[in-house]
Amino acid sequence: MSPDAPVSLVLPCGAIGLVGGWLTADVLEMDELVPRFLLAGVTPIVAALLGHYLTPRIGGVRGDGAMALGAGEAPVDGAPWVDAPWVGAPGKWTRRGPFMAGMLALWAIVVAGVVNGMTIGLVAGPAGMIVGAAFGAVFALPFVPALAVVLSAANRVGRARAGSTVALSDRRAVWAATAAVTAVALQLGSGLPGAAAPDLERLVAAMGFAVVAGLCMVDAVAMARVLKLPRERSGAGDEVAERIAAEIEAGATGAMAAGEDGGAASAARAGGKGTGERIDLGLGDEVQVEVVRPTHAYRGAEQIARVVRGDRERAVAALRAGLMRGAAALAIGAALWGEVWR
Repeated sequence: MSPDAPVSLVLPCGAIGLVGGWLTADVLEMDELVPRFLLAGVTPIVAALLGHYLTPRIGGVRGDGAMALGAGEAPVDGAPWVDAPWVGAPGKWTRRGPFMAGMLALWAIVVAGVVNGMTIGLVAGPAGMIVGAAFGAVFALPFVPALAVVLSAANRVGRARAGSTVALSDRRAVWAATAAVTAVALQLGSGLPGAAAPDLERLVAAMGFAVVAGLCMVDAVAMARVLKLPRERSGAGDEVAERIAAEIEAGATGAMAAGEDGGAASAARAGGKGTGERIDLGLGDEVQVEVVRPTHAYRGAEQIARVVRGDRERAVAALRAGLMRGAAALAIGAALWGEVWR
């Protein structure tokens, strides 16, 4: 998948639908396998279709508050470092503000619940469809908090430049949120009187929390790499570094991110050589350039060691917030784990 494409919500919503359908059967204490597997089979399909419907409508807000671009539009800052536009300009609901986006998402979830209930009730004829529609609307409400967590994570995708450190963390957060809500739900459901397979539910919940912990470790490593970057521009006061940074900020070396020769040529014109390591933090347009002076006796062109684009403090804050959300999910899981086994 392209790094500038929105995160598909088909699998996250489908996974939540599978867990929700199974736990709904536990709540209703369905002992017969046919209705249980019918409920656990139809619900994830409807939920996946809901995810497909929500994918182009959630997210797509840049870090500077502007919307992600549609096909054929030029980047707002004129610098094509990694500002690849999304096709179709996503975030149709996000553009209307958080309240309207939340209400529209709630409406979509309830409608999906009604459709799910009518589909399952179809086996009992027209009367079953009517009863199923009512039950579907009621049982759609417990899905709202779980889907709200995932949609909140998906809404942050697009705030940072595609392929950057923060953008990759935001994309991982969608899967971490999915794993967290399904794990919490299964952990709570394993204690229900009508739980059909409590041990299996606890095992899957443990796997979900393991996924959250693993993704948190990846984010921790990413934040550690950002923290190692200097707070101030490397080479501040160095004429070559300042000229190269100025050209990049002006968009003259946007091709550098793609590894094209244009970046090296612009660097050479500024008095430097090579493109060096390129790091895009994703938030902010500040540019830091680190140059290495020649060590031999005869003066040569200074080598570009590293070029960093973005605000270090904003990137650290975004990564830290993601780690705190992951830690909160793990803390809830640890608290529930002891409660379930009492």
